[in-house]
Amino acid sequence: MPVLALYSTYLRPAALASALAKAFGVIRHLRRSEAPLALGEIARSVKIAPSTAHSILAELVAQGAVIQTRDKRYRLGPSTFYLGASYVRSLAIYRAIWSDLVEIARELSLTAVIAVPWENHHLMVSVHPNGGRDLDVALGGRVPIEAGSFGKAYFSWSGAEIPANLRSFTPNSITDPQQYRSEVDRTLDRGYATDHEEFTVGVGAVCAGVTSEAGFEGVASLIGPITYVSDLGFDTAGRHLSGLASRSSSALGDSKRMKVVGLV
Repeated sequence: MPVLALYSTYLRPAALASALAKAFGVIRHLRRSEAPLALGEIARSVKIAPSTAHSILAELVAQGAVIQTRDKRYRLGPSTFYLGASYVRSLAIYRAIWSDLVEIARELSLTAVIAVPWENHHLMVSVHPNGGRDLDVALGGRVPIEAGSFGKAYFSWSGAEIPANLRSFTPNSITDPQQYRSEVDRTLDRGYATDHEEFTVGVGAVCAGVTSEAGFEGVASLIGPITYVSDLGFDTAGRHLSGLASRSSSALGDSKRMKVVGLV
């Protein structure tokens, strides 16, 4: 009988929850490592006994969530991608905007990204590279919730309260709450936020929130090298994006979005 099945049969609910937490601790630790890890290293990092780590890893290997290499080290397995891909396809923002966002990104030679809020960050759930420009955006990466244009779009359309203490990521980051509030208001007025090297030096972006009848769904962004985005025009990219985000939001049941940007 599989290890976790044994847990569910013999362990009390609190013990089962602890076992599952340890298993996810192992998965999270493997996710942060670029190279396969030895059992002892995993046990020390997750702070569990080697015997417990071995039992958890054996079950994760059986489920395809982890792969054991020939030298008896461990790395994430294909079922983690299988489950993650299903999650992305189930997202309303992905279904509503992704294919059209990619088309605009190709037309403008920019990188397309959609992200959803998770653990006080934006989780980048889909990325379409810009086809050769020197820019690397990590699929599955996370951006702090208030950072750059992602943050401005989030606070514009989610209704969440802007933090009193705003972090600085580059010399161009906006850390004054009043100035940040003005940027949020401006984002709502024109339908998109801008990022002039405010999160990453050398990178420019435009971003818009996608909403539905249920509320905030996530953000859609077009990203590129700051020199290219400046030459293209932030307003050019932003107008394309704001129109698409508004149409997508309307299709998801938010009838107010089209009126906000004056499209109806």
